[in-house]
Amino acid sequence: MGSPTWLSAVPVAVVAAFWVVAPGLLVLRAAGVRGLTAWGAAPLVSVTLIAVSAVLGTPLSIGWGPWVPLGAALLVALPWTLVRLLRHRPAESLPHRGWRTAVRTSGPVRRVRATVVRLRTPRGMFAAGPEPVTEAMPQVWRTSAERDGPDGRFAGIAALAGIGVGAVLGWVTVVRGFGPVDALSSTYDAVFHYSAVAHILGTGDASSLTLGTLNSPTASTALYPGAWHDTVSLVAMSSGAGIPVATNLTAWAVATLVFPLSALLLARQVLGRSTGAALGAPVLATGFTAVPWMLMSFGVLWPNLLGIALLPAAVAALGGACHVARDAVLRPSGALLLFVATVPGLALSHPNSVFSLAVIGLFPVLWGVGRLARRRLATRRFWQPVLAAALLATLVAGTLWMMIESPLLAGVRSFDWPAFTDTPGAIAQVATNSMNRTPELAVLSALVLVGMVGALRRFTTSWLVPAHLASGYLYVLAASREDELTAALTGAWYNDSYRLAAMVPVTGVALAVVGLLSVAELARGVFGLVPAGRPVARRRGFTAAVAAAVLTVLVVASGGLNVSVHADALAGPYRYTAEQLLEPGQRQFLVEAGTLLPPDAVVAENPYTGNVLLYPLTGRQVLFPHMNGSWSPDQLVIAQRLRDAAVDPTVCDAVATTGTTHVLTGDVTFWPWDGRSGNYPGLQDLGAVEGFEFLGAGGGSELWRITACDAGPSVADGPDDDVPGPGPQQ
Repeated sequence: MGSPTWLSAVPVAVVAAFWVVAPGLLVLRAAGVRGLTAWGAAPLVSVTLIAVSAVLGTPLSIGWGPWVPLGAALLVALPWTLVRLLRHRPAESLPHRGWRTAVRTSGPVRRVRATVVRLRTPRGMFAAGPEPVTEAMPQVWRTSAERDGPDGRFAGIAALAGIGVGAVLGWVTVVRGFGPVDALSSTYDAVFHYSAVAHILGTGDASSLTLGTLNSPTASTALYPGAWHDTVSLVAMSSGAGIPVATNLTAWAVATLVFPLSALLLARQVLGRSTGAALGAPVLATGFTAVPWMLMSFGVLWPNLLGIALLPAAVAALGGACHVARDAVLRPSGALLLFVATVPGLALSHPNSVFSLAVIGLFPVLWGVGRLARRRLATRRFWQPVLAAALLATLVAGTLWMMIESPLLAGVRSFDWPAFTDTPGAIAQVATNSMNRTPELAVLSALVLVGMVGALRRFTTSWLVPAHLASGYLYVLAASREDELTAALTGAWYNDSYRLAAMVPVTGVALAVVGLLSVAELARGVFGLVPAGRPVARRRGFTAAVAAAVLTVLVVASGGLNVSVHADALAGPYRYTAEQLLEPGQRQFLVEAGTLLPPDAVVAENPYTGNVLLYPLTGRQVLFPHMNGSWSPDQLVIAQRLRDAAVDPTVCDAVATTGTTHVLTGDVTFWPWDGRSGNYPGLQDLGAVEGFEFLGAGGGSELWRITACDAGPSVADGPDDDVPGPGPQQ
């Protein structure tokens, strides 16, 4: 069977798109959410359903599979559906008079009847008079506001076009960046993420409360945010793809669907009904380097990528709850419910995203409290803004304590990434969207600057400016300063400039959309495209058309919004790295070794040799699934003394306890300078000792079966024992 191609992986991409959109969209539509709001919030709800159902399934002894999140989505959607049926049905509906009346008066049936009436009604020269309005016609045909939907007549089409363009640009980016569709990321963190997906597929346990036991086997519970791994496992299960392909296509879906849809929702909330914004937001969201593309390269930070991709939708929901939204589809109570219900999904994607939400979300909350104070402070309800301000101050203080003093984050704060530039240089990087010394993005940066000026003109967009500056300030601290203030304010993000840089495009996309519309309005006025006296709807239509033209010019002028820049960023750990996890021929041998090993085999290996990837490539369990971990005493015995199994009985005890059956040996090729790579001396030079059966070799690796601990007499019984040990088992 040949290697998969990008063309053959298209069905996998469709499956990935389904999982990040469909479950959430089902729940939102059942709850009555419509239009761009439903589509923009769908990924946030989908990931929440996936991650939370994975956690709840473990104590309920429900094995992980596609039916778990789908069942959760149906369970959540069912009550909303029943409530809507009971609330919106007429008095003659099923609860009152029977199912026939309910069907006859239901919305879909009434729309079909209305269509038939419209088709049968004479028009033009055959019409005897004005078109009659009949009772069969639903109200949707009578008012332009309802006919155009919650977002405007063409916003849905524009958003679909924008998502399509962004998906194609993203597809070109990953094809050029990854190389083969099943390419592996040669990074330290990638080993854990690949192995975590293999662990979920092998054990049926996808809970974030236990995923950390992968490299902490002595702990009964070990929290690790598992939303990313849960989603990749669903893609692999549903499509039959291997873990590398499922990982790469899920990354594509997050970069070109989740983040653009999430950014679309934020743009919809702050700008209201705007066809130009619906078209521009998804396209512009794929043009920034810091997110999504650098988070797919540096680290690799896939869980962080997912959390940041969902962040604009969470900020939009928070803004809607605080009455900082324009032409909102969701009421403040509905937006608050969406926000509260989906914060767990954000946290289970990556806790960093919750702290990012606290920073960016502070500003729409401040704007909402300010509006409340302006309206109520001089009235009898003055206590409402006072109470809101007190609650906000308490939340800010609690968040700062968690970030700066909490012992829960002491380990996170202990990381120290050294500064690499001066403060003016870091500020210039934020202004040009060239954080971490990536190429400057001139077109997008100009749009963001124009958008910052334009955003100050409206209440619902003005908060974007200080939020954007706050994100940029945190990046400047991490990139250019080494002091206590920097450690305190950036510690929750591991003091990592890459994670902090990813916050900047969250508001940057919305500001770029404001800039795009500002340029379109300016061009419309300069060229006199809409004569005075035209209706507002006509002027908006012309603005949207001009925005589409301007966007087209910008996409072409920027090389598809910097596809080459982003492809080069992706290619680093895939095609251009000097630190390869696997040597030439090693991957092929590991796949072959998987066919030689029984399904219940446990293989000891030094992870720094690349043999750790046997687990995600074949599903055969390895004893050390990551480069580092809190290994059990038995694992440490095997790592240090397995080659002495024929003469040391304690080694065989450890082998029996861990169920180890085979060994993969090889030279240390990944991070040989890391002292931890030398912690496995017991797994080397097995050909020079007794107790191991050679099974095959390739790509610098050798596969051995442990025979020293087979049942029966052994040379380990003592040097004077004349009874020979058993031969290899058949």
